[in-house]
Amino acid sequence: MTIMKAFKIKTHRPGETYQTPHFFILNKGNNAGKPNICPFTNSFVVFANSEEEAQQLFWICNILYCGSYFKTYLCGSVIPFIHIGEVRSLLKKMIRNYEGHHWNGRFTALEKLERLSIHLLHQQRCLEEYKIALMQSYSLDNN
Repeated sequence: MTIMKAFKIKTHRPGETYQTPHFFILNKGNNAGKPNICPFTNSFVVFANSEEEAQQLFWICNILYCGSYFKTYLCGSVIPFIHIGEVRSLLKKMIRNYEGHHWNGRFTALEKLERLSIHLLHQQRCLEEYKIALMQSYSLDNN
């Protein structure tokens, strides 16, 4: 499994739709570099030649984001942002170093961690709701 080196990246324009396989990368704020399948207001759009390539590029970006690789490229004193050229350069560098078996294990591990994180957030919300319900029922019992 290999990644084609021919991907395109451009600034996303809100409301624009794309036909080719793609994903988005947030380009402003403290979470700049964060990839998502849904567009952000301030984002770049990355185009790939196939869905498989888009998924591989997405997870490489996710690994770069989780590993704080994008943070060193942030500029701006009030609202941090990342230049499109820096993102393109970093992606190309990581693709040159791509070894399918090495990255694929990371893709799988990161996917599992993302699912676990979502599950834990759901559990945390349920516990908070239970705590509120418990305290509200306690207050009613004592009146």
